[in-house]
Amino acid sequence: MVLRGTSVHNSLFDNMFYEILAEDMSFDQKMEEIAKVLPQILRYPEKASARILFGPYSYKSPGFKQGKYQISSSNIPKNEEKSHALWLELFYKDLSLKNNYEPFTSDEKQKLDFIAKILSIFIDKEIEVKRARYDYDFLLGSTNEIPYSLNSEGKIVYVSPKVQEYGLHPEQMLSRPFADYVCLGDRDEWLNIFNKIKSVDNLPLKAQIRIQNGNKELHWFQNRIDPIYDEMGNFLGINGIANDINRRKEAEIHSQKQSNAFRFLARACNQLVDPFFEDIDLLIEPILEKIREILDADSIFIYELNHSENNMHLTHYTCVPPLKGRCELAMDKLSSLSTAQFPTVIEKFQKNEPYYVNSIEQLPDSEKNLKGLLTTLDIESAQIMPVHVENQLVGFIGVVSATKNKNWPSYSDGLLRILFDSIFNAKERGKTYMMLDNTMHLYRSLFDRSNDAILIHSSEGAIIDANRSACKIIGCSHSDMLSMKFADLYPQESKYMAQSKSAIQNTLNEGSTRFESKMKHMDDSVIDVEISSSVLDKENNIMLSIVRDITERKKYELELENYRKHLEELVDQRTSELQTANSWVSALYDNAPIGIGVLNKDLELIDINKGMNELTGISRENIVGKSLFSICTEGSSKYLDKDLGAGILEKQFSTELHWVCNKKHICIQFNSQPLGLKDSPQKVIFTAQDITRRKQAEIALKDYADQLEKSNEMKDLFTDIMRHDLLNPANIVKGFTDILIKKEKEEKKIHFLSKIRDSTERLIDMIENTAYLSKLESTETLELQKMDLGQILTSCISEMSPLAENENMDIIYDLQQPYPLKANPIIKEVFINLLSNAIKYSPSESSIHIGVQENDSSFKVMIKDRGSGIADDDKTYIFNRFNRAQKGSIKGTGLGLAIVKRIVDLHGGSVGVEDNPQG
Repeated sequence: MVLRGTSVHNSLFDNMFYEILAEDMSFDQKMEEIAKVLPQILRYPEKASARILFGPYSYKSPGFKQGKYQISSSNIPKNEEKSHALWLELFYKDLSLKNNYEPFTSDEKQKLDFIAKILSIFIDKEIEVKRARYDYDFLLGSTNEIPYSLNSEGKIVYVSPKVQEYGLHPEQMLSRPFADYVCLGDRDEWLNIFNKIKSVDNLPLKAQIRIQNGNKELHWFQNRIDPIYDEMGNFLGINGIANDINRRKEAEIHSQKQSNAFRFLARACNQLVDPFFEDIDLLIEPILEKIREILDADSIFIYELNHSENNMHLTHYTCVPPLKGRCELAMDKLSSLSTAQFPTVIEKFQKNEPYYVNSIEQLPDSEKNLKGLLTTLDIESAQIMPVHVENQLVGFIGVVSATKNKNWPSYSDGLLRILFDSIFNAKERGKTYMMLDNTMHLYRSLFDRSNDAILIHSSEGAIIDANRSACKIIGCSHSDMLSMKFADLYPQESKYMAQSKSAIQNTLNEGSTRFESKMKHMDDSVIDVEISSSVLDKENNIMLSIVRDITERKKYELELENYRKHLEELVDQRTSELQTANSWVSALYDNAPIGIGVLNKDLELIDINKGMNELTGISRENIVGKSLFSICTEGSSKYLDKDLGAGILEKQFSTELHWVCNKKHICIQFNSQPLGLKDSPQKVIFTAQDITRRKQAEIALKDYADQLEKSNEMKDLFTDIMRHDLLNPANIVKGFTDILIKKEKEEKKIHFLSKIRDSTERLIDMIENTAYLSKLESTETLELQKMDLGQILTSCISEMSPLAENENMDIIYDLQQPYPLKANPIIKEVFINLLSNAIKYSPSESSIHIGVQENDSSFKVMIKDRGSGIADDDKTYIFNRFNRAQKGSIKGTGLGLAIVKRIVDLHGGSVGVEDNPQG
């Protein structure tokens, strides 16, 4: 297209302008070159200066100078903000004008406006290309996937340049066996996988293997492997995608280490609770070291509080070797400090709350001592957990790190508490055992003074020892007790004797048992007892039985009875609350903003709320007992009466009714629900809401829709007018251009005139297609008739054959049978357009194949060409208007495929594009 102008410089500018846009230059270079030639559109270019402003960028013609006279034009590219508007400015530096003489003509102003529009379109395209390249580069740069292809021998035929990140060179890898780069330990597994996929059709496989990088370091990769076959089913090779999972593997190894550490801690804690484990201190330091590893801390320590002296005493700690000296210094300093010097920390500890330090700058002024201590030790983060025993603070366990804002694991709180509890309890238990070892008589005292009877006996029942309570319960002396057997303590009834034998056997089998029974006193009275037996010495079958007089249990039963009565009182209280809630429901019923009522099975009103009263204008006294039909209009009454037969008493019911309320006709949303027994409901509850305004709004909305339809009709009329007005000048330009080409002898001019003619023809096609697409988009349905798809395709092939012959192309098709379908004759445009594209974008002397595949209820028409293919990024939008694939050598507006898609959509079909590796 030639830009309009009046000076002899216009044609020169047109040539230079389009050549600049077509040159392989950067965006800035093109803008600078256009600024140089822009004065050529004026009558006096030698006296003019030009400037192009785009956002913050400025491009000026040589010797730029602002003058007295100026014209400008602006445009905003679609892909940019208002702040990035495009401004074109032309100045006359020194120009003498006669009175009433304008420095710039209207043609020059129109010319500048048109150039601004062209540049705006150019900028949009540049931006789209840059963004597409950026997105592509970003995806290639950010993905961890490495695509590769191997031939049938397992040799590399392609590998992504991303392997350079691993010190490998794609060019050097080509034609080499892929197995050469696989870790020796995984090589056999890889070869087995490759041989397996060769023998199993279409079986994608996944495999984790280690690959050697350029430094012979190993990286874990997750591989997805897909086989490639030719049309005959012969194995050609594989396509693979390798994902770097090295971090995941490291995480798995780290997780395994943590798991091992946790298992160690579990075993250690199990030993801590072992009552016979003696040297507890030997376990504590390894446990602390494992905890430090799990939490990735620099140090971990345990302190016990001395409440009498109000100070903290270090009992155990561990740290990473580089911090050993500083940790020892820290512990000495901390042990010498009073708890009063850490008020905020101790206050939290007393509340059994942990204390966290994410950064020493965040510590309050009240903790200046702690802040100074941590600063001295280069500690930034800490987590300190208090431990209470019997609601008293006994100490704390803490972990620290030199890392600011350390992200401690979520389980660290519980882990530290469990650790301290286990250690503290173990140490306390150790002290207890030491006391027991030193004071054996205390054991005997506890044994004898126990309120429960304690008996030590053999599995045969011989009593070896008994405490005082046992003698008291039975009413005999200690010597008499030792001469008895366990069975002698039971009543002589057979069931108790059998129970005794069974209990002893269960204890031996299970290790312990508990049961209730009866024992006899020496005065022949019988008492209820609970017996807990366990094995003391399994080798010698020595057992311990604790006998408890469960007379106390009677007291508990009495308490349970009292508790039951209390529960009954609570039930009564709950009943009262339910009654209160019922009154609230009644209040809600009475004061609801919509009408609510109850009908009997004859649809007579038996109750209404205030909302119903306000809606109908009829008081409760005047409406109760009347039929629902009495407030409906005649039409609604008949409708409601008709639906009664459908079972309003048996199911939910919803409709719109017209009622006469306060002498006005209103529209009501009526909803009902049957009440009572499911099989024989006796009542119906309903709601009634005035929706008159909503119905009026719906009517108004329908009127608006009608107006919108008329607007669409006006749009179609406008499209027809615009098409006519645009086609006339375009056809005139084309006609005169054809005449000039015939008369012109100079090849260069003929070349430029041909460009004008081609551009004009594309403009005419664009106008026609735009108008056609506009009509299609406003069309909702098409009239369909019986047609033969084979005849349609044959007609299209016949029509397009001359174009194919001009390019020495063959259109190959095989239509063996009629293909009956219902379609609109407009469907022919689809195949004309697709064939035109196939001819246009395929190389000369190639072939175009057309085939039809019949499915259950549709036909699939396939048009295959030998074009260069369409990039995946383009496939998503090539069927949109004014979009086409990014191919610089291909001219077009992208309207053709948009028309194709619209016609196919109107037929209820679908259209798409697929790549064929062979063309």
